[in-house]
Amino acid sequence: MKTITIMVGNNQSEYITSLMHEFDILAKERGVRLIFLSGYRVLSDADDINGANEKHKNYQFSAIYDYVNYTGCDACIVCYGSMSGVLGAPTMEEVLEQCQGIPTVILEAIPSDDSIPFVVADSYESMLSVVRHLTNVHGYKRIAYLSGPQDNYSANLRLKAYRNGMEEAGLEVDESMIGYGDYTTKVHSIVEELLDNNENVEAICCANDNMARACYEVCDKRGLVVGKDIAITGFDDIDISSKLDPALTTVNHDARLFASKALDMALDLADGKAVESIEYPIDLLTRCSCGCKNNQLDNLKGISKYSGILRDHNIDNYNITYDELVGVANSLSLENEKLKSQAWDVSFFVREFIDSTVSTDGFFKELFTRLRDAYKDNVYMFINRNSLMDMDSDSTGNSRHMYFAGGFDDDNITVIPHKEWRSHLVSRHKGFSDFLPDTEGNYHAYVLFSSEEQYGLMLCRNDMSDSQFTLLFSLQISNLLRFFKIKRQEEEAKKEMQLSMERVRESNQILSFISRYDELTNILNRRGFMEQALASINRRKGKEAVIMFGDLDHLKEINDCFGHADGDFAIISASKLLTGIMPRDGFCARIGGDEFVAFVPVPNDMTADEKIAKLRDKLKEATFLFNLTCEKPYFVELSAGFHSFVCQDDMDLTKIIASSDEVLYEDKQKRRKSIKKG
Repeated sequence: MKTITIMVGNNQSEYITSLMHEFDILAKERGVRLIFLSGYRVLSDADDINGANEKHKNYQFSAIYDYVNYTGCDACIVCYGSMSGVLGAPTMEEVLEQCQGIPTVILEAIPSDDSIPFVVADSYESMLSVVRHLTNVHGYKRIAYLSGPQDNYSANLRLKAYRNGMEEAGLEVDESMIGYGDYTTKVHSIVEELLDNNENVEAICCANDNMARACYEVCDKRGLVVGKDIAITGFDDIDISSKLDPALTTVNHDARLFASKALDMALDLADGKAVESIEYPIDLLTRCSCGCKNNQLDNLKGISKYSGILRDHNIDNYNITYDELVGVANSLSLENEKLKSQAWDVSFFVREFIDSTVSTDGFFKELFTRLRDAYKDNVYMFINRNSLMDMDSDSTGNSRHMYFAGGFDDDNITVIPHKEWRSHLVSRHKGFSDFLPDTEGNYHAYVLFSSEEQYGLMLCRNDMSDSQFTLLFSLQISNLLRFFKIKRQEEEAKKEMQLSMERVRESNQILSFISRYDELTNILNRRGFMEQALASINRRKGKEAVIMFGDLDHLKEINDCFGHADGDFAIISASKLLTGIMPRDGFCARIGGDEFVAFVPVPNDMTADEKIAKLRDKLKEATFLFNLTCEKPYFVELSAGFHSFVCQDDMDLTKIIASSDEVLYEDKQKRRKSIKKG
């Protein structure tokens, strides 16, 4: 069975995810094995999951590419367009040097070495056709541009096409007309800045479809109708693009076509055949988002599973049928349940392993046994004899002593005794593939590291949909390897061992906090409230309790008149007001944009009605005092409704929460017509 290594960068782009998915399918169809070396880009606001600072994490995630010589592959496909978005990734020249001696195909970039074959989309000409369409067909003159990362190869080509297209049309471009995103939908602030800095902008040309989706949301909030008041274009034609309302004008970047051609070229190279480089033109798909009429339905796609739309700010921006919406809702529900289960599995796996009394000699046997029970798929580990410490060292040299530590497949567990590591060395001549079973399955590689120390590599035969979870899992395995090292030096490094254990606990606390608490207000979210409320009901069977519903008054008016930062201020202030009136055994949660709920037990010496009256008075007093001292030009006030009940086993909190509008109706009628002061 041939083994093909895929070097790719994961920059949260759905096109890259789609490309990897197509490689996965095609490899199974052709009966070959893939090893994915995927780099990751650490976002500036990412949580410090395992103690490494951002510089170290970017280095460690990009270090995955150093292992291409150790894969033992028959050929390599370098998806350089995506790799160039990974901080610390090697240059094209460095990649070709690392791949020396390995038949190599470059995807989405043109190498300077004419002897290296490549497959590229004509990103430049395609983006130029978009700009020409906006200027020549529609006559737009004020066209802003939302680019990808400044260090990304494909993004720079598309940006160059925009500049040249504008110059060709005799239109000036200044830097205020260009924003730099990260190819994700989390670019709202950049879009806001483009609109603020460019009065009477007629169009925004985006370097990919994900960022175009964010433009739709920002324009919707500003009352701008896409395709009428402003034109929006994208690039890639991801599945959801044709479902936007109006459908998105974009460029048809066919992931399956490019993956198929690159894989076939790599297999031909592995067989010693000559191949020719390919540069594909990719077609402009004109739909209604650019102002074109009556062609929106010409190239719409169906949709079967796309849970990402339900996470968008405004799902009204989609042309989705009821059946499709039910499908993606069910998909998201299953995905959330899966994530919940996985989070608990990781937490218990790590905690139970650390709490065990396994000896250092039996560490890997115990680890693989527990991994097999928890992970239920093939996992193999390749460990550096001495962990790499120096970020500037030559990690690709032959001086590295990496060995096969063991793993498990469908049939058995293999563990290499520590003293026999020399007889299981990994090298350019005997790579990872030589230690894998000769069976179908594609593998994803994950660097095992903690802070500046690099321990080796983990290969997992996992489904594409689980790759993000497995990345987080590998970070926990890295912590276990660190724990193992410290345990072997327990007498000399007791302090360091305690630190490692604390880091693992902090990682689990982060997972728990993220799943139970609202990010903006730091109070419970819907899931956290349901868990805590059900636990309280179970403890108080037969006793009375009150559910209090709160609805922040006129949030839309605050957002429209004073901006979303003030909207966030009002939401946070409302959460503090509710928290402040809670008794010791009560708690509150944010369950929607401006919706809150609280659980308040009724004391034995009070009735439910008395408790409700007391809560109303306390909320009224707290709100009055807050607005008296708050210097904001608007009031922060809540409408409140109450529901009392007796705690019992068959309580359906979901139905109670769903009826909040009915409970709140009376109080909402009494709210101010406007929250502006004065």
